[in-house]
Amino acid sequence: MKTISVDRIKLARESRGLTQTSMAQQLSFNQATLSKIEKGLYHVNEEMISEIASILDYKKDFFYKSHEVYPLKHFYFRKNLGTTVTNSKKIESIINIFSSNIIDLTESVDIKVDLPYIDLEKEETTPEAFALFVRQYFNLPIGPVKNLVNILERQGIVVHFFDFNKDLKISGVSFITPDGIPLIIINNSIPNSRKRFTLVHELAHLLMHYKGGVIDENRDLEKEADRFASEFLIPTKEIKKHLFNLTEHTLFALKSHWKISIQALIYKANKSGAMTIDQHRRWITKINYNGWRKEEPFEFEIEAPSLLPKLFQLHFDDLEYSVDEVQNMFGLNHDEFYRCYIQNYPQLHSYYPKINRSKISLKLT
Repeated sequence: MKTISVDRIKLARESRGLTQTSMAQQLSFNQATLSKIEKGLYHVNEEMISEIASILDYKKDFFYKSHEVYPLKHFYFRKNLGTTVTNSKKIESIINIFSSNIIDLTESVDIKVDLPYIDLEKEETTPEAFALFVRQYFNLPIGPVKNLVNILERQGIVVHFFDFNKDLKISGVSFITPDGIPLIIINNSIPNSRKRFTLVHELAHLLMHYKGGVIDENRDLEKEADRFASEFLIPTKEIKKHLFNLTEHTLFALKSHWKISIQALIYKANKSGAMTIDQHRRWITKINYNGWRKEEPFEFEIEAPSLLPKLFQLHFDDLEYSVDEVQNMFGLNHDEFYRCYIQNYPQLHSYYPKINRSKISLKLT
């Protein structure tokens, strides 16, 4: 007999941005009972879990999953300033749900992970030096990194573009599942130039901060990840000579060539010594004045992830799962499953037609 996971009740509630108080207002029982349920001190019956599932808009299957729930500090994520406590809990719950779903998908699939993890302090090296090593490890040629998403997937990293709500000020998140599968989730609403930098920023966290043991709390891990990303995408030796006396014209040309944001180029010029303090201050002022922090000119295309869609296709085609069966495995309703995993991948649309999708039940062969 399946057992209800009380951790999943709290996870579902926080993923909807609800406090115990606000949720209790919609329940037939009070907050005191809900609090005891979430702490495992009150037996929740089938009628109660049906009510909870209805209010939170999850399938009942969601609450019977046994995956461990991790605190936010277990994950690394690139966020904007101003994230509230409620939104932090919402981010934590969403990440945990993605993690459990990826675990479900990869249980039947062998993914070869080939990544060079490192302890920077033990090896007495820098993020920049390690970034150049990783470029060599990935067999990247000199010059811009082309097909970045495909390169990461080739190394066994599952990449997913997801449309986070605007109130969740997050650019990307990375973590390694208990089964050892690395996952990077990127906010699909951010500009493509920021997507590429965030991908490598999260790659840095995966390689430098997950398997190095206890990390000194005085280390600035976000700055380390930025330094790695900058050197990986635009190696100083290759780019520095082009960063002196920058003009808008040269910046736009460099952005198009290297597929990296204007802000990242200014960052590199400053850190590499190709720009004076006054020049850097003037460029930051111009960036702010032109609104380039939110939206830059001359954005470019970026390739979509292909590994995650292939995992779904394998389940649909080779393992003969129906769409409903995968949804039940995740515990997600039709619309949410579509929004989370289908809508951004055209190759999956034929499995899950938009028309009348609330009533769909496909038998795939």
